[in-house]
Amino acid sequence: MSAATPDPGLPGSDHPAGWDDEPTRAARIRVEKSGLMVEVAVPSSQAPRLLTTVAYALVLLGALFGPVFTLRAVPVDFPPWATISLIAGQIGLLGLVASAVRSAARRETG
Repeated sequence: MSAATPDPGLPGSDHPAGWDDEPTRAARIRVEKSGLMVEVAVPSSQAPRLLTTVAYALVLLGALFGPVFTLRAVPVDFPPWATISLIAGQIGLLGLVASAVRSAARRETG
């Protein structure tokens, strides 16, 4: 009698394709895009710091690229005050996210 095991490449599998089949005590984050793969592994005790760092990096990227994409997306005849308000709202929202990440990080470290 044989037991069926899921294919590692299937969505929802416990072992994503390309990762070791052996469990480790490391916390990992992997980002893959066509032609680019970044993987970071840290001891599991440092996982909260890793997640905080990733969250800050995403906020920084949003603050840099959000206004650029907004300026490219608005039509030429869109009122300047509305464009400025949209960009200010984006940056303000990212500021709120950054402060939430910071307060959560402070609670983790005690």
